[in-house]
Amino acid sequence: MKRNRPLNQEKRNAIIKAAIEEFYTRGYEASSMDTISKEANVSKATVYNHFKNKEDLFLALAHILLEKLEKSFQYEYDNNKTIEFQLKEIAYKELEFLNDNENMKLIQILTVVMIQKNEIGLKLLAYERDDCMDMTSKWFEKAKENKKLDFESSLFVSKQFIGMIKSFAFYPQIYGAAKLTSDEQNNLVEKAVQMIIKQYS
Repeated sequence: MKRNRPLNQEKRNAIIKAAIEEFYTRGYEASSMDTISKEANVSKATVYNHFKNKEDLFLALAHILLEKLEKSFQYEYDNNKTIEFQLKEIAYKELEFLNDNENMKLIQILTVVMIQKNEIGLKLLAYERDDCMDMTSKWFEKAKENKKLDFESSLFVSKQFIGMIKSFAFYPQIYGAAKLTSDEQNNLVEKAVQMIIKQYS
């Protein structure tokens, strides 16, 4: 049977998948490289061939999340599209990212460790960034330059817009609330977009 990826990449992916479940279920401190190797169906030596220790594996998950963020939030202001249409695009990209189970597990895993502010938590805080907020802020700056919106701080408006979405579709879910239904998501997007348009147009 022909493989789509080299065997070592398949094993690495299996280790990553097993690690996400292990860290999500047991937390960083209680997680075991032995359990991860068993769940990944690879030898412990193979795990250490890819990751020098548990901390290295955990930090690899942080890099994976950052890469996902970079890929998910690539959008630019388009003067040929309405403000309403573009704001909805941004909002739905945010929701699409948050609706992904693996993304949410990664966020929860990393958030718990950062809150604890232990040695590895401090390392995570050192390179934490918010690509969505950064890209959204740049979009708002362009909208202002094209005289479509008027405000003092693009970062403030970005936090206001994305913050409203996360208040209903992210923070409650971190603590175990059910995901929003499709209708609830559509309603949330509509209200968030209209809030920005009414306040800053």
